[in-house]
Amino acid sequence: MLLELNIKDLAIIADLSIEFAPGLNVFTGETGAGKSIIIGAIDLILGDRASNEMIRSAKEEARVEAMFDVSENPGLRPALESSGIPHSDTLVIKRLITRGGKNRVFINGCISTLSALADVGSRLVDVCGQSEHQSLARDEDHVEMLDAFGCLGDLRRAMSDAFARWSALKRELDALTEGARKAASDLELLEFQFGEIEEAGLKEGEEEALRAEGERLKNIERLRAATHGAEEALYSGEASVIEKLAGMARELKDASRFDLRLEDQCRRIEAARYELEDAAGFLRDYSSGCEGDPARIEEIESRLDCIARLRKKYGATIKEILEKKKAIGETLRAISGHDERLVAVRGEMEKAASSAASAAAALTEARLKKAKELKKGMERELKELGMAGTVFEAVVQVERNPDSTPRFGEKGADRVIFLISPNPGEETKPLSRIASGGELSRIMLAMKSLSSAGRVPTLIFDEVDTGIGARMAEAVGGKLKVASAAHQVICITHLAQIAAFADAHYFVEKVADGEKRTVTRVKRLAAGERVEHVARLLAGAKITETARKHAMELLTLAGSKARPNAAGATK
Repeated sequence: MLLELNIKDLAIIADLSIEFAPGLNVFTGETGAGKSIIIGAIDLILGDRASNEMIRSAKEEARVEAMFDVSENPGLRPALESSGIPHSDTLVIKRLITRGGKNRVFINGCISTLSALADVGSRLVDVCGQSEHQSLARDEDHVEMLDAFGCLGDLRRAMSDAFARWSALKRELDALTEGARKAASDLELLEFQFGEIEEAGLKEGEEEALRAEGERLKNIERLRAATHGAEEALYSGEASVIEKLAGMARELKDASRFDLRLEDQCRRIEAARYELEDAAGFLRDYSSGCEGDPARIEEIESRLDCIARLRKKYGATIKEILEKKKAIGETLRAISGHDERLVAVRGEMEKAASSAASAAAALTEARLKKAKELKKGMERELKELGMAGTVFEAVVQVERNPDSTPRFGEKGADRVIFLISPNPGEETKPLSRIASGGELSRIMLAMKSLSSAGRVPTLIFDEVDTGIGARMAEAVGGKLKVASAAHQVICITHLAQIAAFADAHYFVEKVADGEKRTVTRVKRLAAGERVEHVARLLAGAKITETARKHAMELLTLAGSKARPNAAGATK
């Protein structure tokens, strides 16, 4: 139950505190006085998104706080515990809205998220506003109302999960099918490309080695002449370097008898002679092996031409060509695995479709059962709201594919349409086409009375009197009074016939504050003040004695006509 609501700097509300009562709480006041702002503040407490445009002019922050008695709301505990919020008999929710956009949510003093707040709020209050009246006129929303009435949340979640699984597999199957189609057209080309590179037998560094070998073979005569000349100069020619070094070594060795310091230099010359002899031997062998090989040159050029062609097709270097081959190989392996995966996914999808169809069938069965219960409940409720003889139907139609299988979606396979016949003897027709504004208000009140039973402790009806006259208003007021036996009910109305049933009557008005700015003020009316305000609702600005007398009669009649007992029945 909502105990208290504090609002600061929200729209035209400067600083407002409202203490709510059990039973039926009614708010009246001129249009534009701020009644809808109060409902909007409660919406914020329940998790609605906020805008900095809601902040009062010249203020940087708006604040809304609400305190609830949750001692008899055991279903709230799991939602709080899942968000790490401490649980007690009272629950305090605070929303801070700043111009900078740093909006914050606090639940029992803990910083929380908007999604957690919405989850908690859905277990505290159910708000019925004008938008919900309009939803009755939208056939696509009727399935939501039937499911809410039937408490089919578990079946809906099972359906949603099964459909999500089936949808994911269908997307994968579509992708695999498209991939297989495209791969089939590319397969021949990919196989040719892979075979072409494979056949070439490329190795990294091969191209550089071939170019070096080709240059050597093309210059073989220069290499022979250079090495032969060097060998002759070093060893085999007349007055060769090695012969001269041998003579030098002999003379220095003989001279070292007279100066031992020459021995070291003699050894160095002899060592150099040995090194040069080795070099001369290499050059002699190299020179004798320098033979031209036109066939090898042609082979090298052919190989380099092959590599050049592959580089034009597949990459600038042999490394890139080999990487391309690897990628093509992976694609070919993936293509070869497509058929296996296609078969596997088709099998999984058949199972998922079967599971989704079973979930949809279970949902259909439950909806058909709940549709009968809704019919009975709605006709009973509408009778109490002055619509005796009204026939209400919730038609559940299974939508089917061309092959007659159920065409299921996230919400199942059903289309739900509410039909109504307000006048006895007439056939039922879609509610969205024939119900008047006043009838929609009463139908929504009846729907909320049924679907909210035992679900949330507080019901809010924003201008439930839209489109109804005085006689029907009395029936609506009585129904709200009955509902208030099991719920705390908060109602905004412009009709005296509804206001007369209030357990707590609040008057909302606009006044000028000390800064001569317009602000909203709310006053809970004492018993003696209620007569004047109900009379004002009846007569307007000029209250006559006749209006006062009528107001007293309404209050007396409402007090005697609807005194709900603990079970919610009227005495």
